Amino acid sequence: MRSSWETGRNIRRVAMIPAIGFALLCVFLGYWQVVEAPDLRASQHNTRARDRIKQIKPGEILDTDGETLLGAERRGGEWERTYPEGEFVCHLTGYNDNSGLQKGLRDALLGIGDFESPWADFIEGPLEGNDVTLTVDLEAQKLATRLLRGKRGAAVALGAQSGAILAMVSAPDYDPAGILESKWDYQLFQEDPGKPEINRAVQGLYPPGSVMKVLTAAAVLDLGRVRRDTEFDCDGEYEIDGATITCPRAHGTVTLDEALQVSCNTTFAKLGQYLTADEFVDYVGKFHLLQQPQIPLPSSKGSVAEFTGENRDVLLAESLFGQGETLVTPFAIARMTLAIANGGEVLEPYLVERITSPSGDTIRAAGAREAGRAVSAETARIVAGMMANVVEEGTAGVADIRGVRVAAKTGSAENPHGQAHSWFTAFAPADDPQVVVAVVVENAGAGSEVAGPIARELLVHLLERQGAL
Repeated sequence: MRSSWETGRNIRRVAMIPAIGFALLCVFLGYWQVVEAPDLRASQHNTRARDRIKQIKPGEILDTDGETLLGAERRGGEWERTYPEGEFVCHLTGYNDNSGLQKGLRDALLGIGDFESPWADFIEGPLEGNDVTLTVDLEAQKLATRLLRGKRGAAVALGAQSGAILAMVSAPDYDPAGILESKWDYQLFQEDPGKPEINRAVQGLYPPGSVMKVLTAAAVLDLGRVRRDTEFDCDGEYEIDGATITCPRAHGTVTLDEALQVSCNTTFAKLGQYLTADEFVDYVGKFHLLQQPQIPLPSSKGSVAEFTGENRDVLLAESLFGQGETLVTPFAIARMTLAIANGGEVLEPYLVERITSPSGDTIRAAGAREAGRAVSAETARIVAGMMANVVEEGTAGVADIRGVRVAAKTGSAENPHGQAHSWFTAFAPADDPQVVVAVVVENAGAGSEVAGPIARELLVHLLERQGAL
């Protein structure tokens, strides 16, 4: 009796092996056929998927008013991209499916991967991708493109209330439809010394120059180390650890407010006596100055000095007025300015307004996203007032707009490759911000002379569009 019981138990044990194996097989197959199925079907390495994708009518990219920026046409049995607005949005659309938003929004535009319907294979008729509406104002894009033509640089415009990217332009531009017409055209594009493929707005890294003084002023005021009426002496030079920091001229006795107006380098270098390197780096982080944007485009990360070694104090002094080893993107300066305009709260700018299915349903929608506080609301209010004084009494008078109080800061960033880069960052109205604009023009000298007029034109256009002017 005992023997038969043990035999039965052994049989049950043996039977468990194929049962467990079958269960594991079901889990394995279920994982790959259900969980991973969208990614496998969307993979460019899946030959069957590639053939299927060629039959999908890709979605369009539209501006905020519904104007087509990237279209599609059927040619020779396959869908090919069209570029109705050409060079005006080239750094947004890209020139093929491996560049720009065509790469960053590939799955959404084709309706594959996370955007694929589980019933796609059972639906009769042609497959269609999703349309993507951007936050971009096409007319602002065109204006910025024209203003930057013949130059190298970038312009970024943001909605001050939401962080929506209203315009993002890089110069030089290019014709996305003509690049791939022949191998010769593509080779010329790749070898162009102007490097038009680089999206300077989010990939270009520049010393920020005096626009960095906005962050420095905000940091020392926020810490309570100085007031806007604290006085400093500028005799045109400041000696620190064997290094000499100079101003274009001796400004005499100036308050912090006046130092921002006249862009006094020595005053801001002396703020290293009130602000440690660690505290400076902390505020750089609070303003997200070095972080890449959270948008579906290739971008660069900024950097600051490590502040180690014997020249630590010199590096800090230089960094406080935007020189030294600091490198940032134009987008980062726009985001920094947005934080001041938004009362000290950092907003994460966004580019995609919504994604719409072929039937017209909104699949995803975006809006303002808070990313933490950089400085107190009171500090932001004080700095905004100081920036308004830069326009009314200082170096940024070029940004003056009748009937609107503008807050701004100029910058001339020295670099080892030629003339200084021209910077300008601004927002308006100063007391009720609606629009933020940041502009950089490479090797163009003073910010008030080249970048400033471009920023002003963009401000005027966007304020008119929003009914604030």
